[in-house]
Amino acid sequence: MNILRILTLSCCLLPVASLFAQNTDLEDNSVTVVTNFEARLTDAERVRVNPVLPAADTTSRRQAYSIVPRPLAIDYPAPAIRPRAITQEQPEPINNAWIKLGAGVPNALYADASYDLTGEENIDLGVFGTHYSFNNTNQVENQRASDTRLGAEGSYLFDQGFAVGGGLSYDTRSRYYYGYNFSELPADSALTFTQDEVRQRFNIFSLHSEIYNGTLTEGDFDYRAGIGLYLMNADPSVRESNFDINVAATKWINGSNPLDVEFRADFTSFKDTATQNLNVVSLSPSYTVVVADRIKLRAGVRLTSQKNDFDIFPNFSASAVVIDGLLNAFAGVEGNVQKNTLKSLSDYNPWINTRLRVRNSEATRYYGGVEGTFRGIAYRAEAGYKYLDNLALYRHQRDDEGIPRFDVIYDDGSQVYIQGTATLPIVEDLDLSATFVQRFYSMEDEEKPWHLPSLSLNAAGIYTLRTLPLQLRADLFVENGLPYQTAEGGVDHLNALLDLSLNAEYTLNDRFGVWARVNNLLNNKRQRFFQYPTIGTNFMVGASARF
Repeated sequence: MNILRILTLSCCLLPVASLFAQNTDLEDNSVTVVTNFEARLTDAERVRVNPVLPAADTTSRRQAYSIVPRPLAIDYPAPAIRPRAITQEQPEPINNAWIKLGAGVPNALYADASYDLTGEENIDLGVFGTHYSFNNTNQVENQRASDTRLGAEGSYLFDQGFAVGGGLSYDTRSRYYYGYNFSELPADSALTFTQDEVRQRFNIFSLHSEIYNGTLTEGDFDYRAGIGLYLMNADPSVRESNFDINVAATKWINGSNPLDVEFRADFTSFKDTATQNLNVVSLSPSYTVVVADRIKLRAGVRLTSQKNDFDIFPNFSASAVVIDGLLNAFAGVEGNVQKNTLKSLSDYNPWINTRLRVRNSEATRYYGGVEGTFRGIAYRAEAGYKYLDNLALYRHQRDDEGIPRFDVIYDDGSQVYIQGTATLPIVEDLDLSATFVQRFYSMEDEEKPWHLPSLSLNAAGIYTLRTLPLQLRADLFVENGLPYQTAEGGVDHLNALLDLSLNAEYTLNDRFGVWARVNNLLNNKRQRFFQYPTIGTNFMVGASARF
């Protein structure tokens, strides 16, 4: 359209240009217009053009590249890398040594000391010593006792992942048969003895060693193997030795289900005028499975062999979450062999006649209960039934000199029990805990379980003051009067135990502190064993140091 307009305009201007070109030939310089020319454009038709994309190229092509490797040798100095300095907090100082000393009435002495090697990599080593003694001879002839123990414990972790541990100790205990002072026979009121005549001393040397995996193994496998040994002697000329081998292994299946196997061989020899051997070999496999993180089931057995007796004890348990965080239920059955040795019997009753007969006891327990936490109170309640074989009982006897001792006898029977434990955070900074057990015995031959408790209650409260570095503690012990057999063969009961003790510890600074303790504040002179009452109210004061 623009070209057409240019051509039309040119045609119009050509005559005008001719006139100007002929201007010199005109005389009067005038122009005469012959006719008028009117230029018009004809109608044009618009042509629309729609673009069309070319057809897509669907052919496939494969290209191969050949790259010739060309190693480059670059020589440059190694960079100097220095760690960035980070300010670390200084660790709190560690106290290696601990000493606690005290003295009290009646003529009591207490000492507790330990030293631990710290700051060494992969090693843990410590030595310790304790002593406690009292002498109430001024009130009751030969009413005194003494305990001393020295030892060392240690372990070492190797770079290969396994660890070894061990320890040794020497324990000496002195007890005195002062029960003749409380004889019910008037003729014995004039009896008197020197301390050497009524002293019983137990000396025990023991050691143990073990090897175990100190770190997690690649195959989810844990192992432990150890040996133990103790040598014991007492008056008059009795000795006991024990050698124990224990091997245990655990294979974790699916990360949370353990397959356990334990082997134990326990050999004991007791010698007085004759030799008695108590040897027990046991094998205990079990498997535990967790279902949906709410139910735990364990199934196993315990195979035992002693002399010519072979027993199979069950080992089953189940627990389930009833209410999350509040209530869990559990039940089970288990059995085992309990060895009655001079060491275990004298730990319970130090006034036994050491010319005794040692026998193994057997017990099978069926139990069930609940546990959980309610409003901050952690609790556990359990009830059960025990079948008892060769239960050790203590029967009162007088020797030819009139000194009361206790013979160990054995009887079969059963026991129904109810027990519970709880921790009670009633108020801030005050921690309360309590344990309760009620037992109901049924003996086969004996009328009563001589000198065994039926009811026991232990409660403790610890209060820590915020304004002062002072901690207060109270302990309450309650136990029923124990049954004993009278000289005529009848049944009687001793007085009950009601013991309240108070303890206070005040910290002077980071190293030193002082403490005081009052035992048996209610002056309960209860006879734990017939003709052997306690010493009543006694107290101690002392100091402690760490460095």
